[in-house]
Amino acid sequence: MANFPQLPDRILGLPIGKDFSIEALVKDLWNPETDDLFPPKNFLGIGYGLNFYAIARKTGLL
Repeated sequence: MANFPQLPDRILGLPIGKDFSIEALVKDLWNPETDDLFPPKNFLGIGYGLNFYAIARKTGLL
């Protein structure tokens, strides 16, 4: 797992994902810990991810 601690936590108010691991990528796509549709990114990138777990739960698939 590689982290990039030299980067700030936010740029122009948008969260920055600094974690470069499979776990962070999976957490961006499927995170049962939150019902937020657009949680802050964990994997590399700027902005918000799309939580397919929250979509499945809110549409009644789970």
